[in-house]
Amino acid sequence: MNFDVQEVLSLLETMHFEEGVPILRQLPKPFTSAAFLFHPFVRMPDGWEEQKRKRPFEHIYPSDEEIITMGRPVSWNTVMTICGLRSEKETALALMTAVMALRDEYAQPESAELLNRLYPADLYLPSDDVTSPFLIPGLLDVFRSKGIERCIYYEPVEEKGIFSLNQTAPLDVCGLLQADMIIADEKRRAAFLSMYDSFTTLFLMEDQDMPSVVRAMNWEAVICSDTTCINWFSQ
Repeated sequence: MNFDVQEVLSLLETMHFEEGVPILRQLPKPFTSAAFLFHPFVRMPDGWEEQKRKRPFEHIYPSDEEIITMGRPVSWNTVMTICGLRSEKETALALMTAVMALRDEYAQPESAELLNRLYPADLYLPSDDVTSPFLIPGLLDVFRSKGIERCIYYEPVEEKGIFSLNQTAPLDVCGLLQADMIIADEKRRAAFLSMYDSFTTLFLMEDQDMPSVVRAMNWEAVICSDTTCINWFSQ
């Protein structure tokens, strides 16, 4: 590995965000802007689950390949309307409560109960631990638009390596992803971090024009202000 790669790996190994401290104040240089990208809900074709299920009450969730090839993203805004959830914060708390990711004093069981209005349609909760397959193509496009050719991936326990953007399909990147994995370009112009039990991906950029990028990619997101912390949903 060359010097740039070792330097980026060193940066990724030490990247950590404390609760209660604004994200922007914790960003390592040269990153200056950040946004929490919402993982879309997943709509599969009518009857998909019935065809896949082998037993009456078997829990089925589409694979990354099925999501990319057959699935359709459903926005948080649409789900909020269907379920009667009042805000993105309430939706995040409902999702995290549903997967038991919150301590009892922070859980919102009444909000989580509203998610049951999504069933029995072929509509699935977003991926909670890793970046949504729906977001990966757009993230790679943003990387390419910055002239990025190679990306470094790092997972705290055992995974790290390099891949070429020109030789890697979105599904290949999905296959790499693990909870708490960070992917960054070798020049540190952009990076994204999947976070355990969060239903969001933290996206970082060197420049500050995050709102324009989010709009251009049609992402739903919380763009970090000077006061936004890692637990934005409870602020």
